[in-house]
Amino acid sequence: MECPAVTARRTATPDAVDDAPAPDAVAAQPWHLAASDAERVVAEFEHALICLCEAFGRYNMQGLAGVPGEMSFSGQDNMVLHIIQTLDRPKSLSDISRFMNRDDLANIQYSVRKLQKAGLIEKASDRSARGTTYRTTEDGREVVAAFVARRRDLVLAPAEEMEQLREQLRGATKVMSHFIGLYDQAARVLTTRS
Repeated sequence: MECPAVTARRTATPDAVDDAPAPDAVAAQPWHLAASDAERVVAEFEHALICLCEAFGRYNMQGLAGVPGEMSFSGQDNMVLHIIQTLDRPKSLSDISRFMNRDDLANIQYSVRKLQKAGLIEKASDRSARGTTYRTTEDGREVVAAFVARRRDLVLAPAEEMEQLREQLRGATKVMSHFIGLYDQAARVLTTRS
């Protein structure tokens, strides 16, 4: 669900600009998520977050697009592969779910099985106190390295050219961390009151 102000900006054509309502009129339109200016700011942040999540998911899905074979991979599969490669140390399912802030282990297990079947990860140990752990194979490390190189070219290099981006990203990360806590707490409250 898109904020009416965002929709108006997104759908405006050059011909429609002259006929468009003034920005204050668009901002004054009622929206079920925003009865005040403070609520509108949060709702627009949430909308931007939804769009960011979807764009990031599409981007991540392309991370495994070049892997040979008949497997169809998702953005989550690519994220799981990178998490397993992180710090070049084996990871358990609980490590992966904690890193992703997820509690749907069945979906993470499905990604792990797909990555194993494709030969990108393998079991590292069944005897760990954390249960079965997984590590990337040589093929998996090559896929990760190729993705990292493309990421540098397509995302990081253009971002480097934007002035003050590092400081803005640090600020955005802090804000997002606060909202993670707020949404997690709200989810717990809603679960216990439903």
